[in-house]
Amino acid sequence: MRISNRIVIGLGLVFLLGACATVSEQKFALAQQSVQQGDYGAAFDQAAQSLQANIGNYKMIGLFPGIADQAYAQQLSGIEQHKQTRDWDRAAYGYDRVTAMNRTLNQLQQALATFGNRVNTSKANRAAINTMLAMAPHDVGVLRDEAYQNAAAAHYANGQRYAKGRAYRQAQAEFAGALSFLNPYRDAGVAAEKNGHLADLADAKIYYGRAVQAVQQRDYRAASIAFARADGFIPGYRDAYTLAAKYKTLADRADALLRYQSGEQLAASQHYREAAAAFTEALSFVPGFRDASLLAARYTELANRADADRYYAQGVELMQADRFAEAARSFEQSDQFVPGFRDARVMAARAAYFVPPDGGQLIHIVQQSVQQGIPLSWLHDAHRGYTEDVQVASISVRLQGRFNHRHEFWPYRLRVKGTCKLEIAKGNEQVVAFDTVVDYRVFRDDFGGWQASFRELRGGH
Repeated sequence: MRISNRIVIGLGLVFLLGACATVSEQKFALAQQSVQQGDYGAAFDQAAQSLQANIGNYKMIGLFPGIADQAYAQQLSGIEQHKQTRDWDRAAYGYDRVTAMNRTLNQLQQALATFGNRVNTSKANRAAINTMLAMAPHDVGVLRDEAYQNAAAAHYANGQRYAKGRAYRQAQAEFAGALSFLNPYRDAGVAAEKNGHLADLADAKIYYGRAVQAVQQRDYRAASIAFARADGFIPGYRDAYTLAAKYKTLADRADALLRYQSGEQLAASQHYREAAAAFTEALSFVPGFRDASLLAARYTELANRADADRYYAQGVELMQADRFAEAARSFEQSDQFVPGFRDARVMAARAAYFVPPDGGQLIHIVQQSVQQGIPLSWLHDAHRGYTEDVQVASISVRLQGRFNHRHEFWPYRLRVKGTCKLEIAKGNEQVVAFDTVVDYRVFRDDFGGWQASFRELRGGH
């Protein structure tokens, strides 16, 4: 299908629009892309949306008639192909599309007529407006009715053929298909209902037979489901409803017993958590089954105590390895399984108490430790005087030792950089820098706050 000269010229003049384009311009650009791809149906919709967003888009007004002509031609050509292959459904839907396009065209022309009456514009723009207003819709009403009639007739004939072959479900669908085009249509409504009933009856018979076979195989769950399906197709079909309830009860009791026995085996092998779950599942099939409720509670308690004990022991090991943050979490989990288990809460608090300070805390602690000044040995070249107004600029951890459990402190070897005032004589002060390596002990004071004390100059860095 050739693109009209009007569209070709338009495509040569307009560039792709940027992100700041209006809705009308964005739809205009999309319409051009669809034209280039040969999809005139999409181009028609996008062009219409462009004008609906801005009926005064003169570029779109100029191109719209050419796009619409190609879209109508493409749609009608497709309809003819469907008619030749006797695909009446698609032919009917094609005419529906043409009718919808006519409706859109009419709405746009009404809006454009109002716009044209109140705007002063150039002769070229006025000519484009008049061209679009002169467009005539494609009257396909008679052809659409004919396609609907043929589609209904085709579905009805298919329904009769399926019914004759006892394919009742397919026959029901075909008679319903006829009614989707023309309602009423001959006796399609009665035929659809009749074949639906016959299909349900056939399915009920099939599922009832499957249920009987399942009973013979002692598969009571499958039997219950199949009897229920049979009754679902035809309520009251034979004794399907009663048998569905009967075999559901038998299946539930069998499953409850199976879970109960599994729970006993798991409990014997000390898998208490899994045993409790099995007894609980038994109750989901048969509430109050034997003593499953009592056993589920008992083994849940045993599982909780076992987990509490396991996490407590893990916490102790982590404490010994100085992994205090992990130890605190283990002790907390121990107490969650069994509230009040041993001294888990106390141990969790104690472990958290000894978690070493982070970098921000550590520099603050060091700063606090030098409020009264620093040894002259930190200054290397100073041999007399005293220091004050010490400002720690940075610290870096050279080494962090093992936690001293006996005296409860963390040993650090730190590189400390900063400045201080050095007073050699009264009135003789100077600001000097220091950069040294110092051994520190970091510990908690009586109120739980961090403190630090330095011990000796290590020399070098």
